[in-house]
Amino acid sequence: MPEKYLERVIHHPVLTLRYFKNTSRRPVAPLRVVVSSKVAKKATVRNLIRRRIREIWRQLPVPPNLGVALYTKTAILDKSFAELKAIITHLSEQLH
Repeated sequence: MPEKYLERVIHHPVLTLRYFKNTSRRPVAPLRVVVSSKVAKKATVRNLIRRRIREIWRQLPVPPNLGVALYTKTAILDKSFAELKAIITHLSEQLH
């Protein structure tokens, strides 16, 4: 990858977070959430997980020009909203 898209990865039993600092002039999506059909077969469950993650991320202070992709794992199905918020907050603190 070019230096302007240097990517980093943070692993967790529930999520994998990939992020890169965008130094180019092209805008990047602030957050991409990937919930595979291997995680949950029903689309309503996958959408619930996406909505929860987006709401938690919206409330966090995230550096500008940072592209983030969150990849979920099957362990996320057992987590409550509060547990998920604690996990994502902990991961976002490692971005700074």
